[in-house]
Amino acid sequence: MSRPAGRRRDADVIVVGAGAAGLAAANVLIENGLDVLVLEARNRVGGRIETAASPETRMPIEIGAEFLHGTATACRELAERYGLRTIDVSGQRFEHTTRGLRVARDYSARLDRVLGRLDARRSPDRSLAEAMRANRGSLSAADRSLATRFVEGFDAADAALVSERWLATAGWPGRDTRESRIGRLLEGYGALVHALARPLGARLRLGTVATAIRWRPGRAEVVCAPGRARRPSYAARAVVVTLPLGVMQAAPGERGAIGFDPPVPALARSLSLGVMGPVHRLVLRFADAFWLDPAFARRLDAPPLERMTFLQSRRPLAFRVWWTTYPVYAPMLVAWCGGSRAALLAGRPPRELEELAIESLASMFRTTPARLAMRLVRSYQHDWISDPFSRGAYSYARVGGAGMSARLARPVERTIWYAGEAADRSATAGTVHGAISSGQRAAREISELIRR
Repeated sequence: MSRPAGRRRDADVIVVGAGAAGLAAANVLIENGLDVLVLEARNRVGGRIETAASPETRMPIEIGAEFLHGTATACRELAERYGLRTIDVSGQRFEHTTRGLRVARDYSARLDRVLGRLDARRSPDRSLAEAMRANRGSLSAADRSLATRFVEGFDAADAALVSERWLATAGWPGRDTRESRIGRLLEGYGALVHALARPLGARLRLGTVATAIRWRPGRAEVVCAPGRARRPSYAARAVVVTLPLGVMQAAPGERGAIGFDPPVPALARSLSLGVMGPVHRLVLRFADAFWLDPAFARRLDAPPLERMTFLQSRRPLAFRVWWTTYPVYAPMLVAWCGGSRAALLAGRPPRELEELAIESLASMFRTTPARLAMRLVRSYQHDWISDPFSRGAYSYARVGGAGMSARLARPVERTIWYAGEAADRSATAGTVHGAISSGQRAAREISELIRR
């Protein structure tokens, strides 16, 4: 590649990616009076947020991100600004064991008992799997298994790879009452990203795949793939790259990959500290919410399921984590598989994943897959792992990479900024509010620099 030419700038700042981080960054830049151009590879905004409308149900169907985790200040402030309603998820967490379905009353306490042992300052760092082996004498096998399943599911992390130091700074149910809070946007995350996209107008260019950034201090030129891009390249004073960690790690020449000319070794080293966690997520829409029938619970010899939120299985099922739409009643259940188990399912066709989900649910509900399949109206899913513009669900830090987010947040020569959930410095990697906060932070830094 050649160095950026000296032609006229197309904008003060170019934002690469119209996910939550990119849209949040663009809004702050516009509010500060800067001219912005947003380039998005997909033909829609939102990135790993995708909400499907469903007039037949009382809830929007989230194919990507769904929850507000913890205080989620950045999300809640924007929701209030745009008049979007939020609702807290209360209710009961259930566990599936060989004895059937039971309320997991001590779930948070058990989880805290194990994860509370993790050391944020441990040197040398080690993996969660190593930490669990080291604590075999003081922690029960059941509690260690619970913690491992939680990390694999919640953080989409491989227990053999994820950093103990990084996990020790992350939140989990029971550690902090405020951070244990879980909520939803009643209109869905799609309503939030579309509200963020509205002020952009013609500044937003969909179907525009950025392939390279040619730069020198104080100037960046974003090169685009042939296709829907109106021009082969765009130039600006600075660029905010908000592509997911997995895309940033893609090898040169792969679809979605982006190169830098000249290379940025510091950014490459920071990217190597993280892993993009794999997740398979299916929304199953049934003809009715049959699990709410008291007779159904009695047949299972289980407590009433009307207030069931999450359901987790101790058994090695393909989909061990499920949740409902409670406190809203809708005929939908979400199947979830994250971490190393999700990696094993990568590449399976959608129909096969649907069958595995039905088989898992049938085992937990003590029925046959055929009976559940008869009630199924439709399933919704997206292969975020194989999608070249996501390459996974969200990020976590590998052993030795506890400082990943802080390092990714450092600008390059006051010209290139990286933003997204992986780069949020508030220990909120993997969350939408982390992505939004990161984008807002980068935009404020650029605004202060350019306005000097």
